[in-house]
Amino acid sequence: MQTFLLSVLIFTCYFEIYGFSSAENEKQYCLTLNNEVKCENLSNIKLSRLDGHESGHIENIRIEDGRQLEMKTLSLKPLILEISNFLTKEECKHLKEMAIEEGLQSSETHNWDNSNRFILQDKDNDKRLNLEEMKLTLMGGFDVHLNKEDILLMYKEIKIDKDNDEYITQSEMSSFSPKHFERYLNTFLKTHPEKHSRYSRQVWLKPDTSEDEVFNRIINRASTLVDLPVELLKLSDFQVVNYDIKGHYHAHWDSSGLDKAALCCDKVRKNNCRICRYMTIFFYLNDVKDGGGTAFPVANNETVDLGEITKQELYNLNEKCGLPGLKVTAEMGKAIIWYNHFVNQNLGVKKGEKWVANFWIKVTDDKEDDLAKMHKYQQLLSKKKKKKGKDEL
Repeated sequence: MQTFLLSVLIFTCYFEIYGFSSAENEKQYCLTLNNEVKCENLSNIKLSRLDGHESGHIENIRIEDGRQLEMKTLSLKPLILEISNFLTKEECKHLKEMAIEEGLQSSETHNWDNSNRFILQDKDNDKRLNLEEMKLTLMGGFDVHLNKEDILLMYKEIKIDKDNDEYITQSEMSSFSPKHFERYLNTFLKTHPEKHSRYSRQVWLKPDTSEDEVFNRIINRASTLVDLPVELLKLSDFQVVNYDIKGHYHAHWDSSGLDKAALCCDKVRKNNCRICRYMTIFFYLNDVKDGGGTAFPVANNETVDLGEITKQELYNLNEKCGLPGLKVTAEMGKAIIWYNHFVNQNLGVKKGEKWVANFWIKVTDDKEDDLAKMHKYQQLLSKKKKKKGKDEL
């Protein structure tokens, strides 16, 4: 299988989740790479991954329109690659126009695996919640990030702290339910939307059904760049996001951890499942006047303590953007590539606005089922192409 990248090493990742038997080896799956359809046995189809060099290394690549670009290794742990001007100015504008026409909605963070429940975070087991413990309780239950003043204001408004000692006892909590907090926070967030972990507007574009020529050209270019079949990318998720002033997304993982007890989410299965994203291709669609970059707060950090990150609120780079870690500047047309299960964050916009696109490349725990879907989709595209050719005669 030829690769589009010049002198870029490709290595194959064999995932435990992708098992197969000898009987399955006889099945043929037809997939498209570099505008060429090839049919292979199950065992001959591998999930490839780009191999980075030392940080700062630059590799020359040539894309389909003849432009020569540079791919720069930003980090090895995790592997993060950057390609400036991967999208043209016209392509960036076109994606924004598609998003506006489709209609952007307020972004939400989804409780896919039911891990964020209203659990009282009594860390010191003293049968009462101090301000820090209440902050953690609300963060876990409602995905909000309140400071001390916010919490004290809530206590005053809902009249929960009867003795005004800044502690909430079991007795004080007994007459309140999660619904009481939810009602208050829904009103509070209408005037303080930046207190969400994510503050933006978004829309989902549809790679699998779109016949937009520009959109499909971008998908094909991305497929060639990362050396993965077009069908895999077309069956993945493409999201355009707009961040206004104070818009941000706190530190997060783009994909859930491996868990054999939970199936991967898909277009039908949306609850009690895992987000399974193999990699992210991230596009900047405009220049940002101030702020708006992307941070990887634990990049190149050999001794990550996630408990300490939560305790010191290092995830909130909207307020602590000066802390160590890799920061990528927002520049129109730039693409960043990373492989998931590493923390990343979109920094707050201080001036202007920010437009980006997330291309989340998805695989599940079932290699054979993934390939069957890709093969079926390739056959569908082939039939459409033949029909179109006949209609044009």
